[in-house]
Amino acid sequence: MSNYSTLSTASLSEWKVEIENDLPTQLGAAALQIYNADETLINRKALLKNSTKVFNNKIEIEGAPVTNQKSSGRCWLFAATNVLRVKIMKKLNLKEFQFSQSFLFFYDKLEKSNFFLEQIIASPDDEVDSRFIQHLLTDPVGDGGQYDMFINIVEKYGLVPQETFPDVYTSTASRTLNFLVTTKLREFAEVLRNELKAGNSVEALKLSMQKEIHRLLVIFLGPPPSPEQQLSWEYTDKDDKYGKLEFTPISLYKEVLGEDLSKCVSLLNDPRNAYNKNIKIDKLGNVVGGKTVKYLNVDIDDLSDYAVKRIQSGEAVFFGTHTPIYMDKKRGIMDESLYDYKLINYEAKQQKASRVEYHQSLMTHAMTLTAVHLDEENKPVRWRVENSWGKDSGNDGYYIMDHQYFKDYVYQVVVKDTELTDEHQAIFKDDSQSVTLPPWDPMGALAVFSNATQIEY
Repeated sequence: MSNYSTLSTASLSEWKVEIENDLPTQLGAAALQIYNADETLINRKALLKNSTKVFNNKIEIEGAPVTNQKSSGRCWLFAATNVLRVKIMKKLNLKEFQFSQSFLFFYDKLEKSNFFLEQIIASPDDEVDSRFIQHLLTDPVGDGGQYDMFINIVEKYGLVPQETFPDVYTSTASRTLNFLVTTKLREFAEVLRNELKAGNSVEALKLSMQKEIHRLLVIFLGPPPSPEQQLSWEYTDKDDKYGKLEFTPISLYKEVLGEDLSKCVSLLNDPRNAYNKNIKIDKLGNVVGGKTVKYLNVDIDDLSDYAVKRIQSGEAVFFGTHTPIYMDKKRGIMDESLYDYKLINYEAKQQKASRVEYHQSLMTHAMTLTAVHLDEENKPVRWRVENSWGKDSGNDGYYIMDHQYFKDYVYQVVVKDTELTDEHQAIFKDDSQSVTLPPWDPMGALAVFSNATQIEY
């Protein structure tokens, strides 16, 4: 006999009568069954609080133009290059500038394919229905990525201006390409596993598979410049003066930009795990032999302090968050209190750690912080967020993020290692006490779920 109890129809009848006699519930039903809940439940107090565009700490210039990832999951590439482009704009006195996200997109997919095939080859004894193999097969070349994966691509292939390798249709709407590449990779995985079980060498076979993936990418995205290819780029600066830049993708990164991305550190706020410890995501990466995803886990106040100090030093900030939860795309506001669900006697009560554990929250989107407003005690009140959903999203592409939202839904901030305290520098360099999370852990979700333009709640 089952120990489970069925749902009683008598209970349903009783609840129905209670609802019919509950006038506040009936009022809510009358409104929400006709009108959009996100408009009906707007909290006017929260709306007014987030209506100001004043910030007392702001970077000197913001990147332009407002970028648009369109129907692709390239937010991490846009956020990362939106941070870097400001230095090029200052150096060359430019009014507008974009690095080519499509250039990085091409090589990321190529490297992810190779990374996937290598993982398949390295795990021949794992059953096909094991959690690891099933994880590998789920989305081997998704559009998403983490900052360490961005570093891998730039370190190996460099950077180019957008005009050198502009977007094509598929880079802005990647669904078909992803389907075709993923289909072939799953097919290749079966072939490789069968060959390995038969005791055969697969080196030449894997190379032919990679060649086929490269061919598909070229068909859909075009042939990108190689890392050492000599290129030239002509431009007009703010003063209408002509300029011409001769470069290779690697020299543009290392000499013209003059950054060393290998010195960047991803800070994390994961309240499930101990703070002031390194956290690694096992087998999550793109370039074989490159960085796998690693964070320094810190308290949320430390995370926000680092972001504030970076803005005060004149640098924009790459950050990873759960978006578009509690986001008003029309008004450009990110605030959990914006929608007054208490009016219908509804209140979400889980804390940040529990939300992660119970699949209610995870990193889904990367954006850029360009300003912060501090109160009289130098505590953050609100943040200015540069998004990559075009000028029609938010206030000409920008959002105001309430600091409570930062505390509850921001997970990652990227800084330079020299910006860390001595204590945090020492911890980050010491992996002896690091925690390793499985590749499917929510802290690796940005590498999968960054197509936030298509995520709705």
